Amino acid sequence: MAARDVDSIDPESSTDSRSVIRPPSRRLFYVFIVNENIGYLNFCSYLIACFATILLVAYLGVVQPFILTVILGIPGNTTGNITGSLALYDEIIALPFTLIWGILSDRVGRRPVYSIGFICLGCSLIAYPYVNNIYPQMLLCRLLFSVGSSAATCMMTGTMSDIAGGLHERGRVSGAVGLFAGVGGLVAGMVLTKVPYQLTRIAKSEVEGIQLSYGIVGGCAVALGAIFIFSMPRTGRGDAKGVTAWAKSLISCNKPQVNGTDPDSQDSISPWRMLKYGIIAGRDPRVALAYMSSFVSRADTVLFTSFMSLWVVQHFADLGYCRGGNTCYVAAGDTHTLTGYGQGIALAFAPIYGYAGERFRKSSVLAFAGLVGAIGSIPFAFTKLPPADPSNFAFITLTGIGQMGMIVTGMTLVNGLNVDPKYRGSVAGVFSFTGAVSIMIMARLGGYLFDAWMRGAPFVLMGIAHLVIMVMSVYVSFVTPRLEREDRKRQIEELQRIKDMELETTEK
Repeated sequence: MAARDVDSIDPESSTDSRSVIRPPSRRLFYVFIVNENIGYLNFCSYLIACFATILLVAYLGVVQPFILTVILGIPGNTTGNITGSLALYDEIIALPFTLIWGILSDRVGRRPVYSIGFICLGCSLIAYPYVNNIYPQMLLCRLLFSVGSSAATCMMTGTMSDIAGGLHERGRVSGAVGLFAGVGGLVAGMVLTKVPYQLTRIAKSEVEGIQLSYGIVGGCAVALGAIFIFSMPRTGRGDAKGVTAWAKSLISCNKPQVNGTDPDSQDSISPWRMLKYGIIAGRDPRVALAYMSSFVSRADTVLFTSFMSLWVVQHFADLGYCRGGNTCYVAAGDTHTLTGYGQGIALAFAPIYGYAGERFRKSSVLAFAGLVGAIGSIPFAFTKLPPADPSNFAFITLTGIGQMGMIVTGMTLVNGLNVDPKYRGSVAGVFSFTGAVSIMIMARLGGYLFDAWMRGAPFVLMGIAHLVIMVMSVYVSFVTPRLEREDRKRQIEELQRIKDMELETTEK
């Protein structure tokens, strides 16, 4: 057995660490340290998948209000409740599927799951603008979208831990992921919101323009799903032999043979054991904080995209725009401007958060992101000014900066060396599961309060969530030194075990 490298960098803090084991790695683009089996095509495909995942999720949230008002002609006083209800049913399906996809990816590999997710996303978007009612047609399309988005978001987290090869440099990979994900949200908010109205020039009506734009975006998603099956990193159990062996073992009801000399053998690990590990991993406060960051960041994404667009649409609906059959150019313009400012400036903070995660404790960085997000979202919730007012741009920018910190730092935390590599997909599944729970709760509650209380209510919920994670991050900062000492002790013991095995092999 080949000896493993020993690094002097701790997985949580890069300041005062000692022996840490890391696998062989290589450098890409002179900056990123990745595992030695990751090539340029694999790495670029993964970043494109991160971009496309957030783009598609954000696109549906941004454009759905226009389907409700323009295509279906839903009255403005019920759109908030409908949006929240659809998000609730979406997450009811996502809850089990995030766990299923995570466990399955540890069995069959990440890229088949990623590809299936994109195909489901694309098919849902293609069918979405042709619905004639909310229930059951739009609901069925939304549920198919949920199946695809749960696969894509779960694999976005799980694949990063398979790619990142360095310890100190993991913040760089996480920062790149946050950057590409942010660009996806930016393109969805600033570019794709205008596409339906640009296509109206070549279509017969505004409705056909919306249908054509959904078809183009959905078709691209299906094409990406077909490409990713060949280009994505071959991580987890990505080979056909693994899939076939697993399927045969299920059909025959026989337990797979275990190779006792292979410590990484996954054939003997039952799905229930994988799920159990993903759950009990949350006993580590750092993993629990990562799960909490997923809870907040996923809620941020949905509340920011869905209710920001809905907030703008309803503002102009009160002025006589955006009603059934009428155009809503002005709402689309202000929506893309607001989200563009927030997401655009937040993009610049993705590499900053990645670098900060290498220099400071990640829990401290997450506490800062929580504070900034709360400062932005709570005042915005109570604004009475028009959407294009400069103060709204400032609040949305702060909210976007906080959201970016949750995404980048949370993904780094959940991919630490304190997570067993055999169960990365399972931990990623629980990570996405907590995000699905947050959307189910926050979107439904936010939609109800949007109609019953005030239109800024969803952003009050965002602010409270940011404050909660700030408090939890401060607590984790205090207990991290003790956890680091325990990590170093385990790592030294593991290194000694490997050396003993090598010595025993040499003697034989």
